[in-house]
Amino acid sequence: MTEHHQTPPDQPQDPVEALLRQSAKADSGSYDPEQSLRQVLSRARRHTATRDLMGFFVSWIWMLFAGFGASLYQAQQRRHPGPSRPPARNKPQA
Repeated sequence: MTEHHQTPPDQPQDPVEALLRQSAKADSGSYDPEQSLRQVLSRARRHTATRDLMGFFVSWIWMLFAGFGASLYQAQQRRHPGPSRPPARNKPQA
């Protein structure tokens, strides 16, 4: 006679499923929608504040680099002006 090892119906064979069931039992009745909303809003405020602050700093850095670049370009143009172009001639209109 061969022995079959059967698990009781309340215990799953998969250890992951057992952990999920245990977690579900521990968490049942502890869901508070107001608390969840407060957590989500708090995270959203932090995320938005961080993004706004980083955007502010990036825009200032961008502006400084653009200003320095324009100043360097102007200084270089004053030291080494490009070739002069002859004035454009107006074509007679027909």
